[in-house]
Amino acid sequence: MRYTTLPRVPAVPVGRQRDWIAVPMGAPTVWMATPDGLACLDLIAVERAVNGLRKGWTLTADEARYAATVLFERGLPYSVVANRVGVSGATMQDWFPEYAVPLSEGLARPRGNKREPRAPRQPRQPARCGTKAGYHAHYRRGEKPCDPCREAKAVAHRHYRKHGTYVGAPEVAA
Repeated sequence: MRYTTLPRVPAVPVGRQRDWIAVPMGAPTVWMATPDGLACLDLIAVERAVNGLRKGWTLTADEARYAATVLFERGLPYSVVANRVGVSGATMQDWFPEYAVPLSEGLARPRGNKREPRAPRQPRQPARCGTKAGYHAHYRRGEKPCDPCREAKAVAHRHYRKHGTYVGAPEVAA
């Protein structure tokens, strides 16, 4: 984009225009009333974080929360907001549970904390003989691998040397 097509912002040099936060006063530091009491915000730090210029420094919790509300008003997803303000996704979910919803139910993962216990795991099927996994199961149990498992490991290793991956390696029938 050319500089001539950007909207002119008074008193800002060409090439430095960004989505500035409108501040009704000339001071970069303001006191904001919150339910927890007064919070001191450095609006220059908040503005730089909102514009994606936060490199090598962190915002205070109050500044991060304020910056997150500004970014949510712009319609950014919470993962991008968390990255820009420098907090974890879990913190974003605690602060803004209404914005931290997955796109679909299939993408939802259990949080694994005391509020939401994890679902019980389904027991795994034991590894079949004649596969690379079967060979490693013998090895983990301290047993001597059976012939089909040894052959399966050799076939899988040859496949790895040829293709660079174990994916798609043939299995030996047990």
